[in-house]
Amino acid sequence: MPLNEPITPGTVDWTGENPGILLKDGDGNFSAMALFFRVAWSPVGQGQVLLLYGTPDQVEGPPEAPNVILSDNPDLTAFLKDNFISKLAAFANAPAFATLPEIGAQAVRSSGDPMSHRYTETIVGEGLTIELVWEGFDPPRALELSPHEVASGEQNMFSLLVPAHAAQIIVNGTPLPGKLGTRVQAGYETTTAFLYFSETWIIPPEGP
Repeated sequence: MPLNEPITPGTVDWTGENPGILLKDGDGNFSAMALFFRVAWSPVGQGQVLLLYGTPDQVEGPPEAPNVILSDNPDLTAFLKDNFISKLAAFANAPAFATLPEIGAQAVRSSGDPMSHRYTETIVGEGLTIELVWEGFDPPRALELSPHEVASGEQNMFSLLVPAHAAQIIVNGTPLPGKLGTRVQAGYETTTAFLYFSETWIIPPEGP
């Protein structure tokens, strides 16, 4: 029987990929954080954006552990910061959030296979080569989350989650310090290293 209306009504906010790595020190504080976006559609176009906190507790990190954004679409960077990243407490509450410098991404490439043992995103900008490495994967899980289950508190989110049990953030050949932690999403205990594929955020329609 043909469908007469969308299964998920609402307005698509953006869709794409959104892998990340959050590392912690011995006291349980974040020592390094990376959140990467490969956006296939948004109101401001496609693009790729890396948010890196090499030293989350500082406003400006040193050259070997910078706090920086690498992007090939500045409008997309602004859109994600205003409508998404600013609502993720772990990233928005970092001292550097308001003043993060933005560098043009000159090259972005993925390698490996999350069905095997290793997957990598490499982002290159002026003076910086950032490698995000995930290893030791759990089977994928299909997520369908309502607004009260996502950090923004506003959208429905659909995604394919592939958790990893080992990960590194490598800046110009040097791994940043820290270990993975655990987190709970929609009642499911997972790690702070994650691959999100086919991720779509939808703003629900207003009430009748």
